Amino acid sequence: MTTLREKSTDSVYQQLRAKILSNEFRPGMQLLERDLVSLFGVSRTPVREALVRLQKENLLQIIPRHGIRVRQVSLTDIEEICQVQTSLEATAAGIAATAGLRVKDLAPLDQACNAMDRALAKNDAPAWALGDEAFHAHLLKLGGNPRLAQIVNECWDQIRRVRDLTLRLAALTEMPAPQHRAVLEAIRAADGPTAERLCREYRARCLQFQIDTLERFRILEV
Repeated sequence: MTTLREKSTDSVYQQLRAKILSNEFRPGMQLLERDLVSLFGVSRTPVREALVRLQKENLLQIIPRHGIRVRQVSLTDIEEICQVQTSLEATAAGIAATAGLRVKDLAPLDQACNAMDRALAKNDAPAWALGDEAFHAHLLKLGGNPRLAQIVNECWDQIRRVRDLTLRLAALTEMPAPQHRAVLEAIRAADGPTAERLCREYRARCLQFQIDTLERFRILEV
């Protein structure tokens, strides 16, 4: 049975995590424990436990006697995180291709592709991003490995702001051509190697695009 303290910790964790991912608490921002206690209206224990969870996810850093700092992501961090994310997403695609999925199982992938096509036609970057996230979220679900999905989602949370920033700095049409529908067709054809290859190639192009964009604007940390 969940205790009141555990509920308080989870509530603080979810709220604080949301503020970091939405950039309300920006990278490099310094936070004080006492301010968070006041903000969330709880005791120090739930705040401390939530902070430890977020530090494990690499979203913030606890600095003894100096407070808490929202973590920045360097270009090297981006490359390392993308390597992990790419490898596991490709694995999920390969698993999905050999899982004997039904038409209705793949329908959300098709719907996400359609949403991205519509967004691209309207040059609607936020809508395109939502379609992209929906596609990869369902792809991970089809992979059937909760641990794999958890690791990928943690990677994604660490670099979400990178994708969002590069979409603001560059036009949507400058982004690498989406491979999502080709990945979907490979899964439909039960072609695991092709699905994996396409995932890896697309993520590699996206990574290079992000690095090039950040360097063009002389941004070394996000």
